[in-house]
Amino acid sequence: LFLACGPATSAFVSFFGVATMKKSKLVMIGNGMAGVRTIEELLKVAPDLYDITVFGAEPHPNYNRILLSPVLAGEQTLDDIILNDRQWYGDHGITLHTGFTVTEVNRVRRMVSATDSSGTTLSAPYDRLILATGSTPFILPVPGNQLQGVLAYRDIADTQAMIDSAARYRHAVVIGGGLLGLEAAN
Repeated sequence: LFLACGPATSAFVSFFGVATMKKSKLVMIGNGMAGVRTIEELLKVAPDLYDITVFGAEPHPNYNRILLSPVLAGEQTLDDIILNDRQWYGDHGITLHTGFTVTEVNRVRRMVSATDSSGTTLSAPYDRLILATGSTPFILPVPGNQLQGVLAYRDIADTQAMIDSAARYRHAVVIGGGLLGLEAAN
């Protein structure tokens, strides 16, 4: 019996002359375009290296955020902008936890814990950890920023909130010059 392992290595076990590889555990926090693109590349160069678990706070699989504006305009739907559907994750042996917000990364135990909106908590161990959480929209700290109809524009939930607001309000002001803000203003 031969066993070689360490915190950042795969273990190779030889038993009766048959060698098998124990996959390292890779956890990715975030399910956005850049992080999933990284996973796609890892799968191309080393498809059997990792057991992969992905946590995404949104309830959707990976989608193209750049195309949120056509969804806002009614030209496309969420299904149209999905980059990797749930089947893709399954086909690649990836455990996908959508709707789970990571609440703790225990670096000593090498464990990620997450909770969903119902309070369900789950944990996943890791050998490698990718933090690919993207950005958080900034709303100016000015009087009125908490009023109904004041929205950030970052994800599909924000897009739906804007669609709902457009049914109630006739005018809009866009503050910010990011890609999505400029597209929304158009």
